[in-house]
Amino acid sequence: MRRTNLLPWRDTLRKEREVRLSIITGMSLALVGVVVLLVHLYMNNEIAYQQQRNNYLNAEIKKADAKILEIKNLKQRKKRLLERMNVIQDLERSRSDIVHVFDELVKQIPGGVYFTTLIQKGNNIILEGVAQSEARVSSLMVNLANSEWLKDPKIDYIKTQKNLHDKRRSTSRFKLRFTQTAPKKEDES
Repeated sequence: MRRTNLLPWRDTLRKEREVRLSIITGMSLALVGVVVLLVHLYMNNEIAYQQQRNNYLNAEIKKADAKILEIKNLKQRKKRLLERMNVIQDLERSRSDIVHVFDELVKQIPGGVYFTTLIQKGNNIILEGVAQSEARVSSLMVNLANSEWLKDPKIDYIKTQKNLHDKRRSTSRFKLRFTQTAPKKEDES
């Protein structure tokens, strides 16, 4: 006789397949969850490491910026000190120049010329005075032009005035400008 299985074997097979599918799906989901968790932890670790490196670099950049600022301040101080040294050296070199200027003025002044004002601004000198005639002012300008220490005389004005006591005599008020120079020193061999 034949045996016939009358049990619902298709239902049983379907249930077994559904259970297996559920188990496989659950295990796959668990495996995907673990992989996602591991990737998430790895990425967080990498981000934290990179953030730590960025913080270190930022701290080093701040130190370097502080050093750069200190270097700039030192360069400014050095520049100011060099400027002071140059001013002091210039003063040291030119301290006798004014003596030469006054000596040259005394040597070059013709008789009958008197100075009332002398103003020096840098190397430029403005001179005001009174002369007995315009010819004496002209002689003063020629003498100044030939001087080693005084150059480029230029007259601003000459005003002739009658003498209050003697109407036949007149005086000339003048203002002239010239430049103070130093004679070139000959090189010693």
